[in-house]
Amino acid sequence: MSNQTFISVGPYWDIVYRHRGVFFAIIAVGLVITALTLFLIPKQYTSSVLLEVWQSDVQSTVMIGAEQEKDTSTPHIENRLEALSQQTIARAVAELISKHNLYVRDGKTEAGAAGQMASAISISIPDSVLQSKTPNRWQRSLPPDAVEISFQYRDPVKAQAVTNDLADIMVDEYRKELEHHNAETIKLISTELDETRSKLADSQSQIKVLKQKYRGSLPQDLDDNVKALQALQMQMERSAEGSSKADESDAAAATAPKSNTPEAALAALKTKLVALRAEYSDEYPEVIETQSQIAILEREVGNPVAKTPSTPAPDSAVGLMRQQIADYQKRIADTPAHEEAIAAVDRDYGILSSRYHDLSNILFQARADQEVLERGQGERLKVLQPAGRPIEPSYPNKMAVIGGGVATTLMLALAIPFALFYTDTSFKDSEDIRSEFADVNAIAISRVPEVEDYLNGKMKAVEPLLALPGNGAGNKSNVGGAGSAANGHVAANGESPDLNGNGGLQPLTGPAARFAQRYPAPPLVAAGEEMITGAADEFQLLAFKLRSWAAQRDAKVFVIASAVGGEGKSFIALNLAAALASSGSGALLIDADIRAPFQHYAFPVPKVDGLLGFLQGTTELATTITPTPIPGLSLMPSGGTSNRAPEYLASVKMDELMSAVRNSTAYQYIIIDTPPALLVPDAQILSTAADGTIVVTAADSTARAATTKTFMMFEPTTLFGVVLNRFRPSYSTVRSERYGRYGRYGRYGRYGKYSKYSKYADPDLRE
Repeated sequence: MSNQTFISVGPYWDIVYRHRGVFFAIIAVGLVITALTLFLIPKQYTSSVLLEVWQSDVQSTVMIGAEQEKDTSTPHIENRLEALSQQTIARAVAELISKHNLYVRDGKTEAGAAGQMASAISISIPDSVLQSKTPNRWQRSLPPDAVEISFQYRDPVKAQAVTNDLADIMVDEYRKELEHHNAETIKLISTELDETRSKLADSQSQIKVLKQKYRGSLPQDLDDNVKALQALQMQMERSAEGSSKADESDAAAATAPKSNTPEAALAALKTKLVALRAEYSDEYPEVIETQSQIAILEREVGNPVAKTPSTPAPDSAVGLMRQQIADYQKRIADTPAHEEAIAAVDRDYGILSSRYHDLSNILFQARADQEVLERGQGERLKVLQPAGRPIEPSYPNKMAVIGGGVATTLMLALAIPFALFYTDTSFKDSEDIRSEFADVNAIAISRVPEVEDYLNGKMKAVEPLLALPGNGAGNKSNVGGAGSAANGHVAANGESPDLNGNGGLQPLTGPAARFAQRYPAPPLVAAGEEMITGAADEFQLLAFKLRSWAAQRDAKVFVIASAVGGEGKSFIALNLAAALASSGSGALLIDADIRAPFQHYAFPVPKVDGLLGFLQGTTELATTITPTPIPGLSLMPSGGTSNRAPEYLASVKMDELMSAVRNSTAYQYIIIDTPPALLVPDAQILSTAADGTIVVTAADSTARAATTKTFMMFEPTTLFGVVLNRFRPSYSTVRSERYGRYGRYGRYGRYGKYSKYSKYADPDLRE
């Protein structure tokens, strides 16, 4: 067995087809509204102008002293134009409304004209839209560095003029913005340049102070310090070696300065000072240091008393060398720290110097741009494509209106039938009835187009309508004249009409004829010359089920009831009785609706007093029943109208009538037509004397709650079932029946194998 799942749209299409009138009505209305929208909405015309940003006509190489290209950090045109667009719109609103006499009604400017104009202006720049519109996939892309200005107005000539003025305003605003920008840039850069120059001078002074402070311990002095330290250390070693020979050389050196004496050290330092001055200036750190050492030794040599007797001269020279060695070692140790301090100041100086250089270049460029702009050769907006006069309106958009209108119409046309279907509580088919009422028969009587045309007045009777004249009962009732005339038993003036010579039948005239035309009698479709095959088959099925049900319960009398009026109860009663009679069973149709009877219009029967006459005691039972053109079917008309129906139907005379017809062998079935059960109690009264009750409901019309309430009003054991009148099969069912195997063209259809027109058919059976 296949597990394939089939998707069918038939049930959904059936819902639309069921309410096809609403569907096509909504489509028609929607299309009309769409067409009216295109014609009635005020037209708006849009004119556009295209501007392009032109760069400087003067090359950077011919500018005054220009060596640098244009600053690449200049922001993109769309960033610069974003604020400019707002300024343009504000200025345009202030100037152009009065200039072009826009948004004027009755000689006065409309309230909110400024807002309308602002919303009608659209300024588009590359890759973005700043005003009133949102970029979309259908929008035309602009070339780089281009600006499009659009204006929408109801007059195409004014739209063109305003758009050109907008272009002029934006060009002027752009020029002013550049001038202001350049002036502010020059001012700002000049200020920053002065501050940088001041900081640079401070940095230079700081470097000079540090070099003077750390003189002798700078990185460039490191090699000299190391060499001097090594020389002093070697001299210390020689002094230690020569100390043992000091006594031997004292005599020889009496006439000259001793090498290890302060005088000898002083002489050596002076010799060194002469050599340093020959190579360096007096500000050189080593020169200053040598001068300091000479001054110390000169004080020592000039004050021999200060020498302690216990300290010999060699000891003083050794101490001086040790002090020098310690000094040079300290210089060498401090050199890295001093180098780092000076390097930090040098870095700041380099940064400030680079910034000073950049600011100088930017200031030069800004002054050059300003000079070029003053000549009229700088960057500017220029009209690339002037505004043209629009021919076709831009609003409303025809395609958008038509597409939106058609889409909305289709959505509503599909949604409303589904809403009507799912909110409709009436019965749709026999399955609905069986699910609502268990253990009862559910018979569907299809809609008969001929009956609907006749009931809707599309088909008029050729012959004049005939009816029985009144028996006087209607004149005694409290029903108004119009209502009495409407049933056809009493003339409009309240007098009983004269009988004609044809069995008491009389043509209806006046209000009675108009009422009969407006509310025609229930047509006979199950028998007679006007029989409709499909409807006759359904009524024969109903009659068959009724006979089977009656045979099991020995039932004979049946009441036809409905919830409200207009459900086709009289139509069902008439045709059910005719179907029973045509099947060979004698049937009597009693029109017990003495409030608004209709059954006497169905047949041209002669005058009889009818049911009301018998109940009032003015006529005998035999004279109230008249045969009809349908063999086996007799009719007991109402015989008049009365608002005392419950009193008559619950009387003893009614019991006598029911007993008489029940015991009569001439009628196997008695069908009683009654008024609506929810409106009057007549049907309930008659059902107590009947053997069965048939409830009639109109498909797609009567509320389910009303039918259910009517169903509960009768004894469950006497309920035969529910007849669903005016049933309309679904579209998919109609198609399957029409084109299926047993449809019109099927094997058993008109052109089937066994048709009388088929070549296989018996020639003797052909006509």
